[in-house]
Amino acid sequence: MSNLPSHIKSLFDAIARGDELAFKALFDLYKARSYAVAFKLTKTAYAAEEITQDVFVSIWVSRAQLADVKNPEAYIYTIIYNKVSRYLKKESNQARILQLSIWNSRSYSNETEETVFAHEQQKFISQAVQQLSPQKKLMYELNQVQGKSYDEIAQTLNLSPHTVKSHVLQAIKFIRRCLKDRVLPFFFL
Repeated sequence: MSNLPSHIKSLFDAIARGDELAFKALFDLYKARSYAVAFKLTKTAYAAEEITQDVFVSIWVSRAQLADVKNPEAYIYTIIYNKVSRYLKKESNQARILQLSIWNSRSYSNETEETVFAHEQQKFISQAVQQLSPQKKLMYELNQVQGKSYDEIAQTLNLSPHTVKSHVLQAIKFIRRCLKDRVLPFFFL
């Protein structure tokens, strides 16, 4: 496909004139590549999808300039990298702000409140564990409370390690769902 760069250049020229079919052809040609680069750099499907859409929105919005672009492929990848860079900076800033707010809230928190919160959280976990089936409850307690490995539990209960792992992970997932509804609202009061 040695004539691909000239084909892309002709697509850019057509898009610059407002040709929507040329834009669709460019989108079809580069959407998977754009997504792959964005996913590789952000490690999230949601971000990769958003970035891919933003790339093509940017191309369409600035279509009048496309006729002047000498290297269309480099232009596309530059937009991708710029969008990824902005996304990563935004995520980094949000993580830093969250970390600072947690640190600040801890530095001003009352030890009594923390003790009450920890006690309430443990109570909610215990209530959730009580709702598990007897087998899941046993496997959860052996793994999470007593610290036994999946292999040790499997050997004790005469089950496969995969079965034990599956039951423990299901139990944890159930407990997290229970906590999500009860502990987080308590935390933000």
